[in-house]
Amino acid sequence: MSIAVRACLIATLCTAALVFPPRVHAQTTDLDEVRHQEPERKRPNKVDFLHWASRGYLVAGTWLDASTTANGLSHPTMAYRGDNNQFLMRYTVTEDGWAGFLGKRDAFTAVSANVLLNVGVEKFSRRLYLRGGRWRYVAIGLLVAKATDNLVAGIHNERLQAGIDGRVRQMTGYRGTIVWSR
Repeated sequence: MSIAVRACLIATLCTAALVFPPRVHAQTTDLDEVRHQEPERKRPNKVDFLHWASRGYLVAGTWLDASTTANGLSHPTMAYRGDNNQFLMRYTVTEDGWAGFLGKRDAFTAVSANVLLNVGVEKFSRRLYLRGGRWRYVAIGLLVAKATDNLVAGIHNERLQAGIDGRVRQMTGYRGTIVWSR
């Protein structure tokens, strides 16, 4: 398994585990009381649903950004002609986001830094949400803003990855098949 796939898998699992922790309720009651009590039904709340959905949106945005970042940074760097294996050029993809100062070509560090930032944003928004009132809307807005930022970054990474062959053709003037190698 390549480093990019491992980084994406770790990022996905960490984010999902931290964003959606298991719910545990510790109560000690008499079993007879539990049998005779009617369970209290909570009315569905739209704000609770929005908060839950925005957390899922953050996980999806984190996964997209992490996977496209890892794929881009692990892309081979040497371009060769497909017909005679003549060297065309070296093309490297670097981290353009805020995590670039940690390593321009290190996929694991860039993905881990982004995942940890998103976990911190989620924890902060959860604390805001628990304050109640208008803070709930601020928490939801924070999650949606960060998730949208990740979604835009993931789309940018995917477009960059899809256009690599075209940029090599434009720079070298070669129109045939390009073979990539490390």
